[in-house]
Amino acid sequence: MRKKSLSIIAVTLAAVMMLTACGNYSTKTEQVTESSAETEASEEVIVASETESEESESVETASTEAASTEESSTEEVSTEAASTEESSTEEASTEASTEETIVTGGHIVVIDPGHQLKGDSTKEPNGPGSSTMKARVTGGTRGTTTGVSEYVLTLDIGLQLRDELESRGYTVYMTREVHEVNISNKERAEFATAKNADIVVRIHANGAESSSTNGALALAPSSSNPYVSNLASSSQSLSKAVLNAYCEATGMKNLGVQANDTMTGINWCTMPVTIIEMGFMTNARDDANMQDATYQSKMVQGIANGIDAYFGE
Repeated sequence: MRKKSLSIIAVTLAAVMMLTACGNYSTKTEQVTESSAETEASEEVIVASETESEESESVETASTEAASTEESSTEEVSTEAASTEESSTEEASTEASTEETIVTGGHIVVIDPGHQLKGDSTKEPNGPGSSTMKARVTGGTRGTTTGVSEYVLTLDIGLQLRDELESRGYTVYMTREVHEVNISNKERAEFATAKNADIVVRIHANGAESSSTNGALALAPSSSNPYVSNLASSSQSLSKAVLNAYCEATGMKNLGVQANDTMTGINWCTMPVTIIEMGFMTNARDDANMQDATYQSKMVQGIANGIDAYFGE
């Protein structure tokens, strides 16, 4: 009986010990599980944090790259715009420069307003090596209606023509700018040579016995001129261009280009030369017209247009 009781007690103790062991194991398992869960949760938080960090870095990188790209694009656009503008400016400047060269070509024009306050009857050779002697400079004609002297009219037109040609880009020299001078026809031609002129335009007005004679004409050397036959063709072309444009602008009757080999101022020239006889001061209508300010403006424009036409040929 005692042995049976001890056996029961031993079995009971063994059962208790087994139950306790199982409880401890369950508790440890739960603790391990909870610890593992916590670790995994912590790792997920870390991963999430790292992911957020990477996303943040990606956003910052993208923003930086976008800013860099935008800045680069802006610089390129600005550079291209500046380059285009600079190129356009240079092209415009080149075109302006080219246009001016086409119009004037940097030409030098000598204007010789005919006559002067007082004539000079002292003689000079009619041309280089000539035995024919002529007065250095004559007094010219006079308006029968207006009473204005030729030397006054020629200087008025000459000064206006100078201003007009200079506004068009020509270099212009005047043989005289006042009335009180004493410059011979030979000296006027030599003045043009000294200035290296491309052309000489001699400004004159005409006179005739008949008051009905009117209109404009031009004088140029002929191909048989004993002094400047080499200038005949170019001088005739210049005379034609100036006279035609002058008559077109003023409505003056065109009497054509006439050959003349006796003019000292022509025979001493070394470049193309023309004498434009702007009208007859012995004709009432021509005389009055040539003293009208509006008409004078047309006269000047016509001569200047003719010079442009000559150099444009």
